Amino acid sequence: MVKITNGLVRTNDQCVGCNKCISVCSCMGAMVASKDADGNNVIEVDGSKCVACGACFDACEHDAREYTDDTVAFFDALKRGEKISILIAPAFLANYPNEYESILGGLKKLGVNRMISVSFGADITTWGYLNYVKKYGFTGGISQPCPAVVSYIEHYIPELIPKLFPVQSPMMCAAIYAKKYMGITDKLAFISPCIAKKTEIESKRGKGMITYNVTFDHLMKYAKAHDVKGPSCKDEIEYGLGSIYPTPGGLKENVYWFLGEDAFIRQCEGEKHMYHYLEKNKERIAKSRTPYLFIDALNCADGCLYGTGTSPEKNATDDTLMEMMRIKEKSKNSKTRNA
Repeated sequence: MVKITNGLVRTNDQCVGCNKCISVCSCMGAMVASKDADGNNVIEVDGSKCVACGACFDACEHDAREYTDDTVAFFDALKRGEKISILIAPAFLANYPNEYESILGGLKKLGVNRMISVSFGADITTWGYLNYVKKYGFTGGISQPCPAVVSYIEHYIPELIPKLFPVQSPMMCAAIYAKKYMGITDKLAFISPCIAKKTEIESKRGKGMITYNVTFDHLMKYAKAHDVKGPSCKDEIEYGLGSIYPTPGGLKENVYWFLGEDAFIRQCEGEKHMYHYLEKNKERIAKSRTPYLFIDALNCADGCLYGTGTSPEKNATDDTLMEMMRIKEKSKNSKTRNA
């Protein structure tokens, strides 16, 4: 009998044991076939091996997968009067352009203090990549904004850990700046498109700076059920091209903006393709036998715009992508190039 360790992703009572999740899972042993109390076949998730890539959610036709985040804990903390500021993933504005300001207003009404877009943190991340390459000549590395990719490497290809760029994700860059330079002492909540961000938050590299991972889907369901809205509010720090990080190749495009497209950056994403690519090329990457400036790696095929913590109904259209293109045009100005 395999002992199941609880994680972020779990199987609910709707599982019929069809095994489709097993066929798409890239994490050996994360999907465990077992019997329920009635002797029916079910597929459980071993949280010690799962990296929360979300592939099983896409494959399951029975809505048998659920995930946990900190949405309820976040709102309960606000009710208790806990001092909380929020970091907002840039994909939130693209997913909810019409509701964005009223949701922020509702959160402000409930007691949220500061509201900082992680687009600003992404600008810091870009600076970090450019600076590290220039200072240390570090090439052929793997980007680490995506916690599922980092977790997969830590679990299954540890020989690639030295190839992870030693620059924090935009979320963490924003958190560090907020704490160190803005003097924010509140607890921080991340308004998040990603289930796996909780893994990063709780990891050693998370430094205990962020407390709550509040996913878009769970936040908007809670907001609808509890009428969370208020007078329009906006995030409070200006940002540049970091706003397009949620798109596939967003980091790559930021670097191209500064270095030009002669820089050779390998873009790779997708719940299965990403991990197959790493497995097939791990020796070459580990021994620095690639011609790339770095590998821009994302778990989700369509980027964080359509991340694992976003709403399924949003993922069925191009509305979010088209909104991001409008945001991109606003961001591409002379001030960005000279930043």
